[in-house]
Amino acid sequence: MMNENIKDKTKTFELEESKLKLLLNLLENELEKEDNKNLDELKELNLIFKEPYLNEEIVNKFILKYKYKEPSYLDLPRSVKLGDKIYAVEYINDDTIKSVAIVDYIPFYESLIKDVEKYANSGVFKEKEFYIDKLNNFKKDINNLGIEIETDDECEYKILTIFHLPIEKVLDDNFITSFIEIIKEYEKNVEEELVYIYRK
Repeated sequence: MMNENIKDKTKTFELEESKLKLLLNLLENELEKEDNKNLDELKELNLIFKEPYLNEEIVNKFILKYKYKEPSYLDLPRSVKLGDKIYAVEYINDDTIKSVAIVDYIPFYESLIKDVEKYANSGVFKEKEFYIDKLNNFKKDINNLGIEIETDDECEYKILTIFHLPIEKVLDDNFITSFIEIIKEYEKNVEEELVYIYRK
């Protein structure tokens, strides 16, 4: 097992991509030598440095694959288009989280639920239970995909939402398609209500 002091030191500095490539090449060359006495420690070092490098490669491929190519009012240097929606991209890689975070404002169901009675005579709003069920289904579907959610700034009937997409799934077409469908269904459920509110 690797000396704990060595392991601790590996987390105290960052490497540029070119230096990381060089380090991985050196480690792999050493691993190929049959007479190497420190084989186990070198294998562990190789894994420690290889994982973040590979994750960064995956993120770059994800951004290239879904890159939003048109001029954007969002002014986002790293943005992707999934379905009809544009998301800002933030790469997270630390000891506890390995994900690609994508950010957007989505309908804030809690606000709609609070205002059901206010718009009861509109002929547009449904019973409160309808929205509660749709919100719970959305959370369940997102959770089943292995996506974690954070919410932040609330803006009227929308809320800033951060979706933490598992790094190992972001290049999977089926995963992305499922995510797009869940978001589409979630927003479709309150489309008429939001149009009615913003027209008032």
